[in-house]
Amino acid sequence: MTSGGASSAETTPPWAIGLAAILLVWPAIWNGYPLVFADTGTYLGQALMGYVGWDRPPFYSLFIHALHWRVSLWPVVIGQGLMVAHLLHLVLRVQRQPGPVPLVISAAALAMLTGLPFVTAQIMPDFFTGVVMLCIWLMGFHWRALGRGERFYLLGLTTLAVMVHQSHIPFAIGLAAVSALLLGVGRGAVPAMRGLGRMLAPTALAVVALLAVNFLAHRVISVSPFGSVFLATRLIFDGAGRDYLERRCPEIGFRICGALDRIGTEHNLFLWTLDGPLYTDLGGPKVWTQEARAIIRGVIAENPVGVLTDAARNTLHQLVTTASGDGLGPWRNLPGPEPLIARYFPREHGAYIDSRQQLGELLPFAQRLTPLHVGAFCLGLVGLLVLAFRRGWSLPELALAVLMIAAVIGNAAVTGGLSGLADRYQARLLWLSLFVALVVLRPKLRAPTSQQDGGLAGAGGTG
Repeated sequence: MTSGGASSAETTPPWAIGLAAILLVWPAIWNGYPLVFADTGTYLGQALMGYVGWDRPPFYSLFIHALHWRVSLWPVVIGQGLMVAHLLHLVLRVQRQPGPVPLVISAAALAMLTGLPFVTAQIMPDFFTGVVMLCIWLMGFHWRALGRGERFYLLGLTTLAVMVHQSHIPFAIGLAAVSALLLGVGRGAVPAMRGLGRMLAPTALAVVALLAVNFLAHRVISVSPFGSVFLATRLIFDGAGRDYLERRCPEIGFRICGALDRIGTEHNLFLWTLDGPLYTDLGGPKVWTQEARAIIRGVIAENPVGVLTDAARNTLHQLVTTASGDGLGPWRNLPGPEPLIARYFPREHGAYIDSRQQLGELLPFAQRLTPLHVGAFCLGLVGLLVLAFRRGWSLPELALAVLMIAAVIGNAAVTGGLSGLADRYQARLLWLSLFVALVVLRPKLRAPTSQQDGGLAGAGGTG
């Protein structure tokens, strides 16, 4: 289906989307097997073994199960590549850049200069973070440019992208709010409210799905029934929570009081070390949830300024903390993905063992690319900054650039500010800067100023 008035000659053929998908998953091809992370084991196991984990919803597990069917993990990577390539095609097409050439050029640039392929080629839901941002932009500013089938597809894709990870809920709500504000300024209150309803609909569906699955699995009506464990841990290791406990422990008598001298200095070790105090002294995350909630309430009530200060500091820290390849080291003979691959995909176990990742070659290779990926992000920002001093911005173009910046900041706030710092959190979004610059700059460089869309007022008819 084409956007308003586009001829069949302007459509992007399937082979171009397929070629773009291959470009966007090249690390898996070079590696000899799909890339994995420690959490890949959980995401594989939930659908394969029929359980719902305490720390993440099962929807990504169901998504990849629909692709691998216990036969091979390669269809998962191929499916993710096609999903991203098709989304890039939609963005380019609604911005009057249809056809194979813009898509293949964009995919090649992203493949060579950014970390997007390392995210798309990995059995993890991280690639969906960028998908959320682009989908919300399409729904907010180019809804009329999409066919009926594409609209339903976009609603379904956005719902899936939001519900695969709880952090995507505040992320998506924030992006929808920013989009509605831009629509209100550019087109008025009524279009803004309609757009906000469209953009929030997938998140509402995702929330309903999360509430339902958590009630069925844990008998708790909550989007994140054990999320307080992560936030309480963040508060304790930031300092505000530990100060609160050291002052109040004698009178409150929390179970964690007796383990404060053994929790260490690294929050991830506290959360995931099975012989650590969280599991040995506190009974595990599920058991400790009620106490974690009480700690959160107490810390916020006594020191709200300190909590906000710590969250702001963590957000800023996460904003500049990134490295390609985080988590792409070998996962051999560990409780991660290998036992499940050996059990459910035995014909691929040899390829897994012989892959460059499991031989220890992938991580240093990806790490050496970090300066290139950060440089591409900065290059995209510079290109958009240069364009900011020129006329010719349409409202969708301005919104695309603003949402990209909001996504990078919002992702840092949700992950670093509320949970914990990790190099991979920002790495999964840095590619957006170069892509947005390509989408916005290419028509500007190709056409004279007089032929460009006439500023904010010339952007109507697509939202």
